[in-house]
Formats: sequence, C-alpha cells, structure tokens
Amino acid sequence: MDCREIIKAKITIPSLVGLWTRSLIEWGDGRRDESTKVFWLQGKNHFIDLRQPASLPRFPDRKCRDDLTHQDCLALSRQEGFAGHLQTHGDAYEWIRMIDYQPAQSIADAGFLHWQNTTLIEKGRDLPYTEYWHREKGFTSSIPLHLQLEDPANGCRAAFLMVGRDFMFTRERSLSVPTDMTLHEAVSQASNEEHARQLVDCEISFGKIAEAGGPLIIHNSTLPWKTGTSFQFDLSGETIVTIPDIAPNGKNLTRRWHRVHTEGNY
Repeated sequence: MDCREIIKAKITIPSLVGLWTRSLIEWGDGRRDESTKVFWLQGKNHFIDLRQPASLPRFPDRKCRDDLTHQDCLALSRQEGFAGHLQTHGDAYEWIRMIDYQPAQSIADAGFLHWQNTTLIEKGRDLPYTEYWHREKGFTSSIPLHLQLEDPANGCRAAFLMVGRDFMFTRERSLSVPTDMTLHEAVSQASNEEHARQLVDCEISFGKIAEAGGPLIIHNSTLPWKTGTSFQFDLSGETIVTIPDIAPNGKNLTRRWHRVHTEGNY
C-alpha cells in the first residue's frame, strides 16, 4: 500500500489490528516526549498497551517482588499501561480500560485518528494532546487471539492478546489504588515497603514468538524479572487456563484462570 492509498484508506477498528509503536506525543502546554517506549497491540476489538519511560532502570538483580526496595517501586510507578476494548463514538475512538497500571481516570481515553502519509495521528478529544503512531513491520493478517480471564478465587482479572508473532499479557494488582492520585504518589505514601510492592504488582508484558512453533519470549514487562523469560499457558481445559508464574518470594507458582471470553483460535 503506497502513501496515497493509506491517506485515502478509511480508518476502522479492524484496520488498526497489529502492533503499533509511538514516536512522539505533544501536550497542549508544549511538552513533548519522544523517548518513552510504547507498545500498543490492537486485536479485533481488544487491546493491550505498555508505556515505559527511557529513564526506567533495568533491575538486573531483582528476581521477584520481594527483592524490590521502596526506591525500586518509586521508579516502577512511573510506568503506564492498560488493557480493554476499543469502540467508536461518532468520529472519535475510545479506549475503554478494564485494567490500568495507573489509578483509574475520570476523563475518557478518546481521540480522533487520521493518516499523515504513513503515520497514524491521534488527537485527544477531551484532553489536548497529539500522538504519532507507526505500524510495526511484520504485521500479519492472521486472526488475533484474545483471552479475557478471571481468577475464580479472588476475582482478579487478566487478559492475553496475540496478533501474528506479537503478544501481550496483563494481570491487575490485588489491591485498589486511590483514584485521586498518581501511582507514584500512592507509592510515595505507602505505609511500608511491602505495601509499595503490592501497589506496583500489576503485570503488563510484551513479547514475540521466537520462531515458527517456538516459545513465546517476553521482551518488556512492568515486572522486571519477567523480561527475557518465556510465557507459557495451557488452553487444554474448556474453561480453565493455567499459566506458570513467579510468586512474590521467587518460588514457582501456577495460576488457574477462568476463561471469561475467547476470541480467535490458537
């Protein structure tokens, strides 16, 4: 598809399927950010998004949640990410968030989309911002796989999305965060180190299938000890999905999720 065809192409939710990265965001007050690493994976209806600042440390010695210091949690709290489904309202597109790394916002995440050559431009509907998006090479027309999951024991929600060789997984934290502050502010006011760890214990991971038929490898994650590890899951049960995980103390943990909704095939 050449530039002229892209400009003329009508933007629909199905036309957005694939992996997108962001080169720039400009806010109404003149601030600009060209360094935050952003992955937006869009499925047929659902999406998962991860945003990590360039200043985020690597944490090579942190192998589990219990290894995190309060200072580590403050650094991790600067991350952003969310998951949910995309819908339209007139000419605007709204990303309905079901899981959010940051405290829930009262203002809708909605914007207007248009092509500028091969760049997808998003302009805020309720907030003044402009984002520049680029579809990553390697996009495939394969049917996206989306799993909406819930822990039958405590109601914790999770989601998995795979489009071609790209995948993302998210699991919400087990405790609520006040909506009148940022996560960084909440961690700053945490009553103790363990409370701070619980506040940042929300996973949003991005990765790729290493090769055809090969393992799923996590490349980026809000939980630093997940980076570089394989992501595995068992879909053999009709309603239960099992996913190996790492417990707060570093021991192996198997999570059993109830499959609330499935879209696509694996």
